[in-house]
Amino acid sequence: MDAISIRLARESADIVRRSVRLDGAVVEICAYPEVREETVQMVEAQSVLMLGLSRLLTGSEGRKAGDPRRPFARMGALALRPAGVPMEFHVAQGAFDTIRIRFEDERIAPALTGISFDDATLSACFDMHSPPIEEAMLRLAAEVENPGDDSADVSEALVRLILLDLRRFLTQAAERAGRRRGGLSARALRIALAMIDAPGDAPSIDAMAERCGISRDHFIRCFHHSTGISPGAAIRRRRIDRAKAMLTEDQGSIEEIARALGYAGAPSFTAAFRRETGRPPAAWRALMR
Repeated sequence: MDAISIRLARESADIVRRSVRLDGAVVEICAYPEVREETVQMVEAQSVLMLGLSRLLTGSEGRKAGDPRRPFARMGALALRPAGVPMEFHVAQGAFDTIRIRFEDERIAPALTGISFDDATLSACFDMHSPPIEEAMLRLAAEVENPGDDSADVSEALVRLILLDLRRFLTQAAERAGRRRGGLSARALRIALAMIDAPGDAPSIDAMAERCGISRDHFIRCFHHSTGISPGAAIRRRRIDRAKAMLTEDQGSIEEIARALGYAGAPSFTAAFRRETGRPPAAWRALMR
């Protein structure tokens, strides 16, 4: 099958494999077909919170639409697309699975109160680092995939928890955006993140600092100021993202995946994976099947 436009894929009811309707929200497990690489503009009618359940389409980026000089921000596994905000996305080619929650305005309003989706805050929403939200989204996916007698109550409780954690995340992102002075330039941040995202061995901090044209210590300070995490943490998170995709797609044993990602062996990989996700890789693989 030829790759299709992301617009056509989004409009197709066939991508939704499972769904559950809650008070003011719809939770959907989606399987997108092969989409082609393209740049599209869109405005969401409803706020959408999405978590990738398969390999990320490396190279996908987003920004607020309207100014071609505005830099793109990478799209991560967990992302929020707020309703009513003109957005522009560069989508890489590939197929992918997601869980998404489409919120009615009145349901998500408390989490968005006082939040202005300026460039910095919107960029944070495109690549959210929130283990509590990700964990709750995964539990929600499990409930939707394998419903029980009390799944509606459990799903509702999880959505309430997600909204509380979303409020925390947005407040912290807005505060961080307010003190963004002193961080990396948009160009330097793109260079550093592209190096982290690139396939193959993880880049060294020295190499990223050199590519950005600044000293190692200054790079570490500026990177943390721009993203809220250290370069080392960003590298570890990205490596775990790759591990999640490999586990989901059954790309070898735990030992083989550990070696492919540069770990000394399964024990060190398992310890690192548990620190980042709260569960061992074998449990993640079992959850995603």
